[in-house]
Amino acid sequence: MTTNPFANDPTVQSEYFDGRWISKGKRLTTEDVARLQTNLVQQVERINNQRRLSSEAKRIAIARAYRDTRNQIQAAGQAVLDHVTSEHAKLSRKLFGYEGVADPAIVAIRRDAADRAAKLDSPEAAQRALQMAEMNGDQYMAQAIAGQANANMWHDVVASYLDARPEAGEAATQLRNLPDPSDGVWRVQHAMTYSVMPPQELGGLSDYQVDALADTVLDGDAPTAA
Repeated sequence: MTTNPFANDPTVQSEYFDGRWISKGKRLTTEDVARLQTNLVQQVERINNQRRLSSEAKRIAIARAYRDTRNQIQAAGQAVLDHVTSEHAKLSRKLFGYEGVADPAIVAIRRDAADRAAKLDSPEAAQRALQMAEMNGDQYMAQAIAGQANANMWHDVVASYLDARPEAGEAATQLRNLPDPSDGVWRVQHAMTYSVMPPQELGGLSDYQVDALADTVLDGDAPTAA
């Protein structure tokens, strides 16, 4: 067995398959999220070591530190989701839609093809329709079927369409390697990746309660997250 090239990267899941190592994607904790979580633990420790603060002032400071960390992690997660969604839409449009301005006749043809493709209710039906469109040289219908298959995650149908179009190779490879933002499993994993557990000092408070606590100001005993 060859050496695993991903062995030293803690953010990548890998698998030995068909004679080579392949990446299975990111783990549920990225390096950036792990760094922010570590920083939060250190902040909480520093706050707890400040003897001049009352217990309540410490809880407020910890709530503020947690809120800042949570917001940073959630913002990073949203940025990733926005990027994946944007790239997925761009590549899907390039492979299964059309770019630029088309004349009214072509728009009508595409719309009719899309309406017919939308009625396909199974990958088997889509595969048969794709074969018929390819035989008839109906590129617009073939493209519409592939777009419908892509939306429904009928991967074999999409693969058939792309296999017949080697010129789409780079864009197709990029799309295959890109997470599908509509995939429920991926979205759950993504949410888990970009999340952080509240410190135990917050006693299981909800995020709403934490935010309210973080906004509390004690007269003469202002908390600090230093």
